[in-house]
Amino acid sequence: MSVDALAQERKNTSKAAGAPSVKRVCMRDHIRDVLVTRILDGTYAPGTQLKELGLAREFNVSQAPIREALRELEGSGLVASERYRGTRVRGADFQEMRESYELRATLEVRAVELAIPCAPEVLSEMENCLRLMKTAVAASDVETYIVEALRLHRHLIVASHNRTFVSVWDSLHWDVRGRIAVERIARKGGGFVALIELHEALLEKIRAEAVAESTALVREIFTRVSDVFR
Repeated sequence: MSVDALAQERKNTSKAAGAPSVKRVCMRDHIRDVLVTRILDGTYAPGTQLKELGLAREFNVSQAPIREALRELEGSGLVASERYRGTRVRGADFQEMRESYELRATLEVRAVELAIPCAPEVLSEMENCLRLMKTAVAASDVETYIVEALRLHRHLIVASHNRTFVSVWDSLHWDVRGRIAVERIARKGGGFVALIELHEALLEKIRAEAVAESTALVREIFTRVSDVFR
């Protein structure tokens, strides 16, 4: 599921509280986030087996959202599933994380080149995301920061009108990778204010249709993020 679709589903939860599909999606996200935290803080050491039935009992859900959450973690490399052996924790592969952010930077640089000039409604959506990111940083609300940062960047990808870019971007499970990056940034002493400032400058240059300056800022943003995995 795309970041935009996920954010919309979260907004609609209060309107459709009785909808099983919405409940399952929200529960899957909650389970995924808890498992990511446990893997990153060492609660689940590399090699730990994650049993669907045991997790389903713990979270008081069916195995479906557990299976979906584990699938996302496998897509991001945090766990590995083997036939007859189940799912085991791998832990964060920092080299793979750096490589994934290098790929993301390449995609988004080209997306910006194709997206400029951006439609007014796209700029408005990105400005709203940035406003919510700033509010989240001030409130130490990591969850909102991640969701809105991912929404902002996905708007850029969609604005390129390259469907393959969108498919590749979505396939890399940035909901999980973003949480790993934010955890690393926090451990290294923050850096969120600097990232906000870079995003402010990026939107200013995109609005001014300054392609070279915009792409340079995209590279700088992802250099800052990938450096936390060194």
